[in-house]
Order: sequence, then structure tokens, then C-alpha cells
Amino acid sequence: MPDNLLQIYHININCTDLGRTVSFYELIGFQISTDLRVPVADHPVEFSDIGLGPPLGLPDDLAGAAVLMSAGSDPRGTKLDIIQWNHPLHEGKQRVSMAQPGVGRIALKVKNAQAVFDDLVVAGHQPISEPTRVILGGVPLIFFCVEDPNGTVIEIMQFAIKK
Repeated sequence: MPDNLLQIYHININCTDLGRTVSFYELIGFQISTDLRVPVADHPVEFSDIGLGPPLGLPDDLAGAAVLMSAGSDPRGTKLDIIQWNHPLHEGKQRVSMAQPGVGRIALKVKNAQAVFDDLVVAGHQPISEPTRVILGGVPLIFFCVEDPNGTVIEIMQFAIKK
């Protein structure tokens, strides 16, 4: 059904420290749009009570905390689903290179890459490189990459004006 797909709703990023991860994405310009730790009416917030285990292939007694974060004010925009799992805990393999199979990085389009770079450095994050100007497919852009607190590579890109 080619006409059934509407959009990418969210990208899930698992983390070890929800507060630290949320702070990182706030520096880039995201804000919490839904705090899944806060009860709504009489609906449960505990992952095990919601019944998330079976559809995710996880145990019934799973536990964690999550927020959805949005960029901008479009309520239909793609969100980040940031989850700190408390049970089960899993130590995954660390990324070896951005060329390995799987999701290599998440690219975010910004108005001013240098400003984001500066904010991240001031907050103690270590980008992989300085903002770099390249021409990719005939399109000039300025970009750099930085790891979030959990090792997910975030590419910050600004489409540049030709000089």
C-alpha cells in the first residue's frame, strides 16, 4: 500500500541518563513535547502496566522513563523518543565507525551550525570536527558531527549560500 505511509513519527534513542540526554537535545533546539512520566487522566505511565513489553519483544516487567521531544512548533513533526530503560538493562556494542551497518547518524537541519557548535562546546561536548563547508550533490552546506551522551552520532547541517 504505497499511499498508506504518512510520515516518520519518531526516532527512538535509548539512553543511560534521561536528564543528561534531554539537556543535550535542548542545546540543539528540541523541547519536550510529551513527558511520558506524567500521568494523563487515569492512564498508566509504567511501561509494564501499559503493555509495551510484547510488541517491543521485551519482558512484561520492563521499566523505564521516556519523553518525546520536538523541533519547532509543528505538532505533526518528527519527534525524538528518548527512553531510559531501567529493566531490562542492556550493555550494547559501541559504534566502531560511522561506516558500520545500521543507523550511522541522525542529520538535523539548522539555521546556524556555528551557533549550535559553540553552544555544544561551551556545555562541554566534544564535536568530531569543526563546522566544515562542503558541496554535496551540487549543494553547498556546512556541517559537523557530535555524539550525544549515549554515543548516537548527530550530524548538524546548515544549507549554505554559494560564495
